[in-house]
Amino acid sequence: MNFKEKVLNYFNLNEEEYKYLTRSIDDLSLPSFDNFQDMNKANEIIKKSVASGEKIVIYGDYDCDGIMATSILVKCFQMLDVKVGYYIPSRYIDGYGLNEKRVHDFYEKGYKLIITVDNGIAQFDAIKKANELGMKVIVTDHHEMQDKLPEAEVVLHPLVSNYGEVVCCGAYVAFMLASKLLNRYDEYLLSLASIATISDMMQLKAYNRDIVRLGINMMNKNKYRNITLLTDNDIIDENTIGMKIAPKINAIGRMVENTSVNVLIEFMTTSNIERLEYLANFINDTNEKRKKLTKDTAGNVDVDLTKHSIVLVTDLKEGIIGLLANNLLNKYKKPTIILTKDAHDESILKGSARSKRGLAINEFLLENKDILITSGGHEQAGGLSLYINDLDDFIYRFEEYAKTHPFLEEKEDYLEISITDINEDNYKFLRSLAPFGEGFKLPLLKISDIKVSSLAYSKSRLHILYPLSVNQKIVGFNYSKDLLSNYDYIDIYGELGYSVFNGKESFDFNIKRICDKSDMIISI
Repeated sequence: MNFKEKVLNYFNLNEEEYKYLTRSIDDLSLPSFDNFQDMNKANEIIKKSVASGEKIVIYGDYDCDGIMATSILVKCFQMLDVKVGYYIPSRYIDGYGLNEKRVHDFYEKGYKLIITVDNGIAQFDAIKKANELGMKVIVTDHHEMQDKLPEAEVVLHPLVSNYGEVVCCGAYVAFMLASKLLNRYDEYLLSLASIATISDMMQLKAYNRDIVRLGINMMNKNKYRNITLLTDNDIIDENTIGMKIAPKINAIGRMVENTSVNVLIEFMTTSNIERLEYLANFINDTNEKRKKLTKDTAGNVDVDLTKHSIVLVTDLKEGIIGLLANNLLNKYKKPTIILTKDAHDESILKGSARSKRGLAINEFLLENKDILITSGGHEQAGGLSLYINDLDDFIYRFEEYAKTHPFLEEKEDYLEISITDINEDNYKFLRSLAPFGEGFKLPLLKISDIKVSSLAYSKSRLHILYPLSVNQKIVGFNYSKDLLSNYDYIDIYGELGYSVFNGKESFDFNIKRICDKSDMIISI
């Protein structure tokens, strides 16, 4: 079986399905914005508000999806030469979603129409308040629906609106509304929606996959400065979005405790080069502080390894505790909850939980809601708040739950290949299936029975640098010659990659882990 056959077999694709996934697409490949039920009604309400001179405000969210969704509509109205207001709530001041206080503030400022993006489907009280004040609300959202819908003029939601077979992100919904208002698909707005699709970990199927393919093509073609300033001018793919762009956007909402998270909308919508570069420096600097804070904290926490769970109370910013919880989960392989004091009430702790299959966070929170003020989430992640006085009881319950709900061992799928499969043609074939992500993971590749004595290393002897030909090599960072000298044969797991050094292209096998012949991971 050749490499192409192995890959298609791995994804359970036939030749016809492969051709469909890799077909040429354009913006008309996306389902029409008119497929959203009530899209015409939303369009009419907005056009009427604009014609009558009513003030309009966009209310977003502080994560990457919310930032992109807000930016899409703000930029859309700029194109229509309509001035609108916008507000990104502070995680620390406002919390998530439209709230009554902000509704009242908008009323005081004379706004008549609120358009929510990436929130609104569960903000019943705030929307009721807006109605009482004589304001109109259009909800655009993608989050889980409640038993009833809010009393908004219109709700645009992929499921409520019967748009299609998969759930899209909030920015995709905003993009569809913007496209209706413009009566066309705009390449920059589409690019923002594609970034959000990756950042919000949407299933890369159907139109989610297509919008990411289109967005990546458009970003590389048009080289939008608002985006390239966050990528170090790298070629953009799904990894660039997930590893560089999205974390930098998310870092502001995590780190900044005031409302200056709103500068992100200016960054994504301005064409002022000087202002763009100033804001890019602020974003990049804030992200570096976020990374350092998370790394330093993770390296200094004291974990009781005799216990089945980890519960820690820190003085970290609320926006960082989820990152720390994920870090400790992966390091110690134990369900983890990180708590910090509520910014408004020191008698309350707010927490972020992370887990793996076998211990469902949402089920644990549901079973213990009697001592929780708020809680929510899904199987592997959740959020909560509780009174400090209930902390000891909470820790005891979580430990007892962890004892009886061990993680399920997950056997990682991999694709067995040979050294001769490392070449340009196979790399390009695999990339033809991109983008990879939720529901369509890049396969982990395995090469068995590598003779250790045949390997070559860097001059420092600290890294594997094994040339196979002029433009092919195996690369493994931090796998030193001394570390591997105790083994005769090893199995290597990794990915096919591409690099350029001194103008020379190379198609490589990048090692992610190494196992001995008993399948034990060789630690670095």
